[in-house]
Amino acid sequence: MKRAEPGKNAIAHTVDRNGLWHALTPQFFPRELLHDCLTRALNEGATITDEASALEYCGFHPQLVEGRADNIKVTRPEDLALAEFYLTRTIHQENT
Repeated sequence: MKRAEPGKNAIAHTVDRNGLWHALTPQFFPRELLHDCLTRALNEGATITDEASALEYCGFHPQLVEGRADNIKVTRPEDLALAEFYLTRTIHQENT
């Protein structure tokens, strides 16, 4: 993990990975609690990056749960090939 220099495409420094987690989806929280935190963040102009950050904004500390590397989120066209690979592999494993 690298931190960029502000406003530049240059490395400022390497970030210590100890204690870092990748936030994966889906994230599950009680609907009403999530709604209230998202509403508060929106009303107060907070930057929210995912559901967990909305709860953090409201003072909660969501539990971390180990995920899987093949649980990808398809957000860009190039993600489709990787999703196809994982789905094909899963189907093949289920049929053997």
